[in-house]
Amino acid sequence: MGQTTVKHGSWLISLTPSKAGNVSLFCFPYAGAGASVYRSWNKLLSDDIDAFAIQAPGRETRFLEPFVSSINDLANQAAQAILPETDKPIILFGHSLGAVCAYETARVLERLGRSPELLIISGRQCPGTASKRAPIGHLSDEQFLEHVRTYKGTPSAVLENKELMELLLPLLRADFNLSEQYRPKLEPMLSCPILGLGSSQDEWLDRETLQAWGKLTRGGFDTHWFEGDHFYLNQQTEGLLNVIKEKISTRLREVNYLP
Repeated sequence: MGQTTVKHGSWLISLTPSKAGNVSLFCFPYAGAGASVYRSWNKLLSDDIDAFAIQAPGRETRFLEPFVSSINDLANQAAQAILPETDKPIILFGHSLGAVCAYETARVLERLGRSPELLIISGRQCPGTASKRAPIGHLSDEQFLEHVRTYKGTPSAVLENKELMELLLPLLRADFNLSEQYRPKLEPMLSCPILGLGSSQDEWLDRETLQAWGKLTRGGFDTHWFEGDHFYLNQQTEGLLNVIKEKISTRLREVNYLP
């Protein structure tokens, strides 16, 4: 496992504490997850990238704290944690629920005069397009967990552990409610480029709804597709990071941060 340390407050977990890069990458977890889903990234990232995972209240090291009430609230607080952390170019990455959290954080940063150099979204349809997944946040615990089980994002050993699920159920439900109650405002457009990532067997995403992200920015848009299901990033971590590193390098050369 890669080393992780808490850095500059509860919101940020440093994934690369031994590195001193020239760009800062901030990673937003998917629903039901915390910063630890990115802890293996340390050894796969190049030395020129300082990476952090966002740790929102209510999970892992912040388990006893109340959940945020909305994605906009999360984005505002995440942006306030990011700004004093770095004077380097900012890159945002998010998967699934984390993708819209990263998007809204990019909007906050731009309003505050600190636009990211790149927003990377993964496994999420464009805000404003209909979800292919029916809402489940309102269901009974039993019905809710039956749906979660079919999504294959939570290990079966965890789902079958009654005591552990009693602890995790509030987090899962809170995150699904965050996603389902999200009502985006799509103006103004972002100025930073967006890279949209998808996987071929993701039943909740298609090329049209991923491509629609390009309408949300004036800064350019590109896509890359992987093999695998919705949680491809956990099986194809090295391939994913190779794409991310290449795109970051290309972007920084475009804006003359790198030779």
